[in-house]
Amino acid sequence: MLNLVQTDNGVFDVVFDDTLSVDPEEAAIQSLLYAVLFTDAEAPENRVPDRYERRGWWADAEAGTGLWHVRRQALSDSARREAMFMVEQALIDHGVTSVSVTEDPRVAGNVSGVFLRISGLHNGRTFTMSVPL
Repeated sequence: MLNLVQTDNGVFDVVFDDTLSVDPEEAAIQSLLYAVLFTDAEAPENRVPDRYERRGWWADAEAGTGLWHVRRQALSDSARREAMFMVEQALIDHGVTSVSVTEDPRVAGNVSGVFLRISGLHNGRTFTMSVPL
């Protein structure tokens, strides 16, 4: 099974994973979560006026999140709230239910980054993960 693994803070790589050592359902949830979070959605026209700089994934301009354009602004409370809202909406759009996205209390208030605690229900399985943005 292919799996998306974190190799550094906000850096991911695709690896072949032995499904005997990893719960396949957990690997599927992690892969879905990282693919949704770190795939660029096209930014709205009112946020990035130049259509050639709106990014977006070639296969589906609306897939993923617009977190990349939130990162272009100063890390303020409103940027944090917008990032959490985008993550929640993107996961709901991909079939995750009972989604809860909050700042991870272990690192809340970090001035240089945002760490999220994400929980929800996917394919009948409850999950909770902590993810750096």
